[in-house]
Amino acid sequence: MPLLKSSIEAARKTKKMTLINKSAKHKLRVVEKKLLSLKTYEEASKLLKKLLPEIQRSTLKNILPKNTGARKVSRYTRYVNSLKGK
Repeated sequence: MPLLKSSIEAARKTKKMTLINKSAKHKLRVVEKKLLSLKTYEEASKLLKKLLPEIQRSTLKNILPKNTGARKVSRYTRYVNSLKGK
């Protein structure tokens, strides 16, 4: 248990931010799974337009590392574009 007032406040803040970050990651994961389950280009492209800003916002807020966000954007865009030919 922290003894200093600043340590107590930091522990409280860490706990709160951990919950916020976990919920943000969970929301991303749910939408990502939904995107990968779609098999038509039209539906997937609509969902991708909602997913990309969420990924970019997560990287700005340091929830995801910058390269991880870029990799996810690239992979999901490539996946949706691969549905176009089918």
